[in-house]
Amino acid sequence: MPPKVIGPYRVLETLGSGGVGTVYRAVDRRTGEMAALKLLSTGPALDPKAARRLAREFETLQHLSHPNVVKVYDTGVFHGYPYLAMELVDGLTLRHYLSLSDDALETDLGLAKAINEHRRSLNQASEPEEDFEDADEEDGEGNSGLFTLSAFSEETPSDEFAVDYETGAQSVRALADAMDEPDTNTSSSASGEHPFPDDLPVAEPKTPTKPSEAELGQLNRPERVGRVKDVMLQLCESLAYVHGHGLIHRDLKPSNVMVDEDRVVRLMDFGLAKFLADDAHVTADGRLVGTFRYMAPEQILGEPLDARTDLYSVGVILYELITGRAPFEARTPYELWQKVLETEAVPSHLLNPKADRLLSRVAHRLIRKEPDDRYQTAEEVYEALVE
Repeated sequence: MPPKVIGPYRVLETLGSGGVGTVYRAVDRRTGEMAALKLLSTGPALDPKAARRLAREFETLQHLSHPNVVKVYDTGVFHGYPYLAMELVDGLTLRHYLSLSDDALETDLGLAKAINEHRRSLNQASEPEEDFEDADEEDGEGNSGLFTLSAFSEETPSDEFAVDYETGAQSVRALADAMDEPDTNTSSSASGEHPFPDDLPVAEPKTPTKPSEAELGQLNRPERVGRVKDVMLQLCESLAYVHGHGLIHRDLKPSNVMVDEDRVVRLMDFGLAKFLADDAHVTADGRLVGTFRYMAPEQILGEPLDARTDLYSVGVILYELITGRAPFEARTPYELWQKVLETEAVPSHLLNPKADRLLSRVAHRLIRKEPDDRYQTAEEVYEALVE
């Protein structure tokens, strides 16, 4: 049973749950504004790394304002539970929005219905939704122990309430520090060395299975191709804005891109974002951050990162959208990293002979191994997409 009150917020319903916490639809009792409230678990399940990520997400976004970037409102601690209040985006993840199985999403009415059904399914689900699992593909450490605030579930909401919470990123960081854990993002090599041993067996080349004729027909529907282009253009606009403010996202993937019922794209989850000015070697401690499938070669190697690292991830997403397959498939992270570093992706036209040529050309340039060989800015990608 969800709590009725979390600090200054009245909880209306559950939007999704994962190993590190839960997201609620809530209303700010001070202003009456709707919000999505991300609440982390506490006690033995509290992950100081997740708390610091939440504080960093607030600090990253609090001064940004762009129609394609999610807004944040507040962060703090309520009875030992770190929370982040952000813009409520009623929508679908990019993967769901561009799924092959739902032709109805091409109409506004069908999209609105799908969003409502998705919301109901999240609220009723007893198991975590895959797209909400923030954790951690990036570190491989499955956090367990979903939680409820049963102790507070009977608390009566009131418009006149005592201040029983602390606000501000520092309150969240202080809670994480109290757990006496180091501030890490993921574990890999602590020395900054190559993330896998030199004697790793060479993986046998594996050509992704070709989509079936039915899949190809769905992939190449003119309406869907148009939606892909529109989403990519909006994503480029969000990245141009973010990069222009000296930020790189570092964890771009379909579940971090939402599309609302007006088909407006929002870039989400800035918990791993980094200001380039903080230091040149954003992975100088040798720790990998991000999601394996979408990592650029320089990210895997622990080299300096810049905006082109995010653009590589955009290329992986675009390749998946036009072929129905990831550019590199493997059974383990090591095998995947090896392929990313040493092999070329199967040309998209071999998997989807009727794929949009422009989208294919852009995707392949974005996933080139060397950053200098890619498009250099999100603005360049945008211009290429509107040729």
